[in-house]
Amino acid sequence: TEQRPYVRATSAQRCVRAGGKHNDLDQVGLTRRHHTLFEMLGNFSFGDYFKEDAIAFSWQFLTKELGLPKERLHVTVLNNDDEARQLWRKIAQLDDSKILSLGEDDNFWAMGDSGPCGPCSEIFWDLGDHIEDPDERFLELWNLVFMQFFRNEGDNTGTLHPLPKPSVDTGMGLERIASVLQNVPSNYHTDAFVPLMDQVAGVMDAQRARSINSPTFADILQEELDPRAQRFSVNQQIQTIRIVSDHLKASYAMLHDGIFPSNIGRGYVLRRIIRRAIRHAQHCGVEGRFLSKIVVPEWEHAAGFSQMRSIIANEEKAFEEMLVNGKRAMEKVFATATGASNKTIAGADAFRLYDTYGIPLDITQVLAEERGISVDTVGFEVALEDHKRKATESSAFASNHGEVLDGKAPSASSSGVSTVQQAGEFVGYENLNVQAARVLSVWNGISEASKRSNAPASIWISIDRSPFYAEGGGQVGDRGRLVVNTPSSGERPLELVVQDTKRFANDVVGLHCVVPAGMEYADLEALLTSSDVSVDGHVDKKLRAGCQVHHSATHLLQCALKQVLGDHVTQCGSFVTTDRLRFDFAHFGAMSLDEMAQVETLVNQMATEELAVQTLELPRDEAEQSGAICNFGEKYGDVVRVVRIGDVSSEFCGGTHVSNSSSIFPFVILSEGSVAAGTRRMEAVAGVEGAKHLQSKDKTLQDLAAQLETTPAKVPERIAKMQKQMKQLESYAQSLGDLLAALPAAPVAQGRIENGATTVDNVQLHEFHAGSGNTSSEFVKVLRRRAEFLQRESPGAVHVVVMGTQIVCVSDGKRAHAGKLLQQILKPLGGRGGGTASFAQGSLPQDAASVQDLAGKVLQS
Repeated sequence: TEQRPYVRATSAQRCVRAGGKHNDLDQVGLTRRHHTLFEMLGNFSFGDYFKEDAIAFSWQFLTKELGLPKERLHVTVLNNDDEARQLWRKIAQLDDSKILSLGEDDNFWAMGDSGPCGPCSEIFWDLGDHIEDPDERFLELWNLVFMQFFRNEGDNTGTLHPLPKPSVDTGMGLERIASVLQNVPSNYHTDAFVPLMDQVAGVMDAQRARSINSPTFADILQEELDPRAQRFSVNQQIQTIRIVSDHLKASYAMLHDGIFPSNIGRGYVLRRIIRRAIRHAQHCGVEGRFLSKIVVPEWEHAAGFSQMRSIIANEEKAFEEMLVNGKRAMEKVFATATGASNKTIAGADAFRLYDTYGIPLDITQVLAEERGISVDTVGFEVALEDHKRKATESSAFASNHGEVLDGKAPSASSSGVSTVQQAGEFVGYENLNVQAARVLSVWNGISEASKRSNAPASIWISIDRSPFYAEGGGQVGDRGRLVVNTPSSGERPLELVVQDTKRFANDVVGLHCVVPAGMEYADLEALLTSSDVSVDGHVDKKLRAGCQVHHSATHLLQCALKQVLGDHVTQCGSFVTTDRLRFDFAHFGAMSLDEMAQVETLVNQMATEELAVQTLELPRDEAEQSGAICNFGEKYGDVVRVVRIGDVSSEFCGGTHVSNSSSIFPFVILSEGSVAAGTRRMEAVAGVEGAKHLQSKDKTLQDLAAQLETTPAKVPERIAKMQKQMKQLESYAQSLGDLLAALPAAPVAQGRIENGATTVDNVQLHEFHAGSGNTSSEFVKVLRRRAEFLQRESPGAVHVVVMGTQIVCVSDGKRAHAGKLLQQILKPLGGRGGGTASFAQGSLPQDAASVQDLAGKVLQS
């Protein structure tokens, strides 16, 4: 059980309620108090003070520190919590009319079916008897939770077991207490919202909402939302102003905390919030991209504000493009649903919008709701699961070395698996070799896909002491070999090639090996599980060294990226192999060449400083306080491993690393690009692989210099000179093409073309020799200019111009359709072509007859 060095605590934390069990999105803007983001103030006792002190502290804070009149304060207690009722009478001198007893649905807190739980007591503020609805009249300020019991899952008797050390957990909303202290009707009337709402109203041009100082705007703020209000009414505009303001505040807070828009997890929650704000504004007539133009006052001077603003702008652009690209498909789906008897979009159609056009289900639901139709969400989930199943069936998990694995963890019930009593010990930080390790378990590693492809039989082996690093933290698993020691091994013991190392459930580490040729799986399993058999493990030193170099390089890379781009940069993923690294990070846009050069230089500078690399085992709290970087949302134990590189980098990390930063030099960036909105990917090489890459680049430069008949240092100068010459030649070619296109020339032949009942008269056939036999785009352009020149000179004719195997047709579009006419000409000749009514282009077979012969075949006099 985790132990903390303190028994009392207070906190102030930002909370987002936009998904899962606690989802307030649909209530935002409709009520006085609901928000996507709010700040929760709390005080806690961990086995220290309990119910009496908690009630005394809260009452003192509200009535003494904040000065709230107790006449307007009411409380609730659990209907059988007589102790809490008596304490409120004693401490606050409240009579029973101010103490309301409620059932477990309102005044009992539990995490789930099992775990700590207990009664709670809530403190309410009376907004006044002018509000008839009690749910609106009384505003909950503070919830005091008394965790004094433990509930066992599956216990149908409802028995609550007293905790040996009862605790207190309280929560008070900052926005609500602010509305009370500022004596305003709702959270949206506080100084945390009014300046922002004024900006939103100004952008929306919402009728009278012009300025915060305007009485008319004040009138609008005072208006209550009428649930019977018609679409596009002032009330709806107020709701939209609230929603957009609320969602913007939440978006900036999430961005500041390192959460970026994406299609998964917290990033998707942020993306939904931004898009929801856009849709509500559009529904009230707002057009164009506007969110990024609004300044959220509390974030205006925060570090990285301009980057956060750019991310909002990028999201607006991406959302706009998504709707434009999928507009036709959406309209068709909505039309089908509107005509259906149940006015419902089929789940398969909603999934197709998501799968083909990237339109998420929630956006489809919002757009459908605006049109008075619904979405079959159950059918959507069925289609989604079917898609996942098919994707799984059509692909298998492949290792880096081509072996197809099923990825199943060993268990006592699996076929051919020896029961695993405990996970083995990893000793690979200090040693790359172990002697006489004991085999804990073996299991079959071949998948159905591998069986069908006749792949060699494979086996997974776990041992009690392993030097092999299991894939994790972005680093690939070790490879190497196992030597099997038996009493009869002699001088040539059996060797198994370790192709991969992975971690399975319960920290079981498996070594993936191929069953040797000529040996059956069952025989190898029986051998390895014999009591008198041990194995020696040997990690491939060269491959491990490469992984260590590139893993340490990712730490320096993250450090350099933060220095160049800003502290908003956070790691989103990585993949470290022996010959390169891939690093995904949160950033709002593409890096410039100059920024990439700065990052590369910084990493190399840190590498050449020969910084010592230390690994420390520290209590998690101490590691966090030291400034070590950890992945947001990752679960860590009480003790964590911290990797420090000099005084420039400190990260939570379980991977393997070099002992000195000098091993990382040289560091070379290979590429930088986008993998998702707000997520960039950088690939790089370091150490020996970095040197190889530089040598390869140098050889390429040497070869290029030889071809250009210059020195490597003068290659850029030589290329610049050639580019200048090329532009001059292109200009000459353009001028020459214009001259050639305008040369006077009589047609080779002239006549008519019969097309069934239709006759096209005055068809002129020309031959153009400017680029006969040349099909390059530049010569084809000249051919087109020639045809257009002829059309201008003789607009009453249809012109067919041949240049080698290229052929074009021009017409005024009225007398004949150029595209259809050219197809008629080419069809009997085996050529292909087509175009518009006024211009068409095609090609003749290489063995086509001369232009004169062509005239005889297609023209009639």
